[in-house]
Amino acid sequence: MDTSPVTVTFPAVPQYLRLARIATADAASRAGLDYEEIDDVRIAVSELCSVVSVDPESTVTLAFLVSAGKLTVDGEARTGSSEISPKELSRAIVAAVTDEHSLTTEDGVTRFRVRKLARNSDV
Repeated sequence: MDTSPVTVTFPAVPQYLRLARIATADAASRAGLDYEEIDDVRIAVSELCSVVSVDPESTVTLAFLVSAGKLTVDGEARTGSSEISPKELSRAIVAAVTDEHSLTTEDGVTRFRVRKLARNSDV
């Protein structure tokens, strides 16, 4: 079931976070995640998109890689010269609802990765 990544790019402003949540839910459903898992990964991606949306002139790009029982979402946004550091609550939320996650800033671009596995998966 491995496929090429599907990408979505949108302005780095709060009004477009709904698009990120909808696209994430669709990709998670295609990966075979159940309702709770879909909600978990949707929450994580939305939270991280909010964290990296610091420049309204920038964009956020999400790349969804779907395979049987697993969803990987890579996100990035131009965030300027300062390193993005999420608040403790954001870190706790993302850690609680994902199987794997990361957030790094390099050369003015912040990237994140979220991975969610289906509970009933052998992955």
